[in-house]
Amino acid sequence: MKNRTISRRQMLTVVFLSLFSLGTEALFQRLARVGAAGWLCPLVAGLAAVILVYLVGRRWRDHAKEGKNRVLAGGLLLWGLFFGGAQSCRIGVRLSDSLGASPVFMIALLLLLAAWMAAGGLPAFARACEIFLLAVGSGLALILLGGLFRLQWDWVLLWTPQELAKVPMGALECLGLLAVGCYALILIDDVTPERGSLGQICWGVGRIFALLGAVGILVLGRFGAALTGHMERPFFQMVSGLGLEGAFQRLEQLASALWVLGDLALLGFLLLALVRLTAWTAATEEQRGWTWPLAGILFLLALPIGYWQDVLAGPVLWIGNLAAGGLILACFAAKKKK
Repeated sequence: MKNRTISRRQMLTVVFLSLFSLGTEALFQRLARVGAAGWLCPLVAGLAAVILVYLVGRRWRDHAKEGKNRVLAGGLLLWGLFFGGAQSCRIGVRLSDSLGASPVFMIALLLLLAAWMAAGGLPAFARACEIFLLAVGSGLALILLGGLFRLQWDWVLLWTPQELAKVPMGALECLGLLAVGCYALILIDDVTPERGSLGQICWGVGRIFALLGAVGILVLGRFGAALTGHMERPFFQMVSGLGLEGAFQRLEQLASALWVLGDLALLGFLLLALVRLTAWTAATEEQRGWTWPLAGILFLLALPIGYWQDVLAGPVLWIGNLAAGGLILACFAAKKKK
């Protein structure tokens, strides 16, 4: 019989790749409202997330299915479809702008690839994400190295009391946007139990937010908060300025293409969680084939592109993620581990 489980480290890899890709594209235009202290928001959010994971991790159940509830699962399923439609649109539009292709075509292609990856099961999906992380990590290392020498440090270190007062709200928004990572707990039955793994989980969660804080320094240090707030994709536009004159002039497109690996991890990870939530809602056994119709639903939901542009710019996604993540954590912390 084939092993259908993955290690805790592999699950952390999937979550890291998914959330880091999401955060680098979606966070910094929002956090520009905080000002020069905007890069502190991921650090504060990371501290809160690590504390929360530590407290909940000491109490969560042996198996996710012990705490399943059809009504709760149905609500999480609907929110997951809504969030997945928004992210499919976001990624497809970004790639269409970079490659000059139709956004509808790019959305369809992305969802086909994500569904194909997820249909192979969580172990195969996690192994693919490990390879993806090597590519994204290498690209990130080069970006960090190339960006640190061209910063205006006063744009990230000179804080005013008004800016510092905005940090808690910015941290809450950052925490809310990345709270979609709580959907990983839906798949916890497929993770091999390991002793002493709580510290590993806390370290993995903290690392996501710490790296987002470092990227925030690069973005704000190159553009300043005022200009960053008027940019559509500050991270990729920051990357475009790292090339040498006469060479590497399309680094923005290269980085956008490389970050697709993380985007695929996010969509595939969501599809795997949605398949399980569908089974819980219908009180039946899950089937791998459900990945394809769920991907089709995400495609249909992603088509009203103008609508999603407004949603992505507003507070709906991070507030909804906070609510969904809170419900998942509450379910897992409801009873002491046996």
